[in-house]
Formats: sequence, structure tokens, C-alpha cells
Amino acid sequence: MNLLLQDPGNDLVYIEHNGKRRGPYACAFSTTPLRLFQVELEITEGDKIVRKVHGQEFVYTINEFEYYSGGHSHSRFDPHYELTITKDSALPKPQPSVTTNNINIHGSTGIQIGDHNVQNLEVALKEVLTSIDNADAPKEEREEAKNKLNAFLAHPLVSAAVGATLPVALGLLS
Repeated sequence: MNLLLQDPGNDLVYIEHNGKRRGPYACAFSTTPLRLFQVELEITEGDKIVRKVHGQEFVYTINEFEYYSGGHSHSRFDPHYELTITKDSALPKPQPSVTTNNINIHGSTGIQIGDHNVQNLEVALKEVLTSIDNADAPKEEREEAKNKLNAFLAHPLVSAAVGATLPVALGLLS
């Protein structure tokens, strides 16, 4: 026996393979990876390790395993299996959220980033108001046109269609 290995450990685990439970196998459960000092085990990735602690059973999934034959000058341990496991009841680690912003620009006008169509409506209304202000018409007619535009925007059906952009539109008419 290798001098570095005095005891395989005080913990006992069982292996569930194809619905059959085998064991118990001695190990030191606190080590990573989990080492089972057996010459032969029938295991595959996806099998379960069952650990009994104070009357409760904790189940782990075998993600990967390797067998080491030991007995070589470069090996610290006797023949054993090293298992990489995850606890089935462990809370999942939070995944960082990834936000992808797609920005499409067609031509040099009408560029919009977010805010649904607030910017487009604002630009269009500014153009309409500028056209009204620059129109070759008496001041009274220009004011009447702005008042009719204001009444149009204040109509319940228009406000329902325009939605959140309405305060921007009405603010331009103030």
C-alpha cells in the first residue's frame, strides 16, 4: 500500500447505476475530486452517488470520472477512481445576463435607439410645427392650425394610439 494513503476515509457512499444501488464504498467526501479506492467499479457519467448523513440522503451526479491504476512512481495513491460530481439539490449559480442591442441605421434621418417611437413622433411634430410657423399665412391662421393639431392630439382615440409619446407631442405645442 502507498505510504501516502493511510485510510480511504470515514464517509460511506453508494453508487446508483441503472436503478441499482451498490456499496457502501469508503471515501473522504470532503476532498475534491471524490476518490473511491476501488480496483473495479461499474460507473458511467450520469450515475448517482448517494451519501447518507444523519439519516438523510444527499444525491450527487457523476459528471466525469477517471481511473488511476496507482503503483507507479508518479502516482501518490493506490488504484482509485476520481469523480467530479455536482449535488443534485444545489441551487444553480446565477448566470450573468447578456444584453444584445441591435441598432439599424437606414439613411441619416430617423435614427432611433429605444423608447419605442417617441423620437420619431417628436421629430415629425417639430417638422410640422416649423412648417406651420414658416407658412406664408396670417398669424391667426397659423395659431388656428396649431390649435387644431392640439385638439387632434387630445382626442381619446389619438391618445390611445399614440400612447406614451403623447406628453412629448403635447409639450411641443405648449
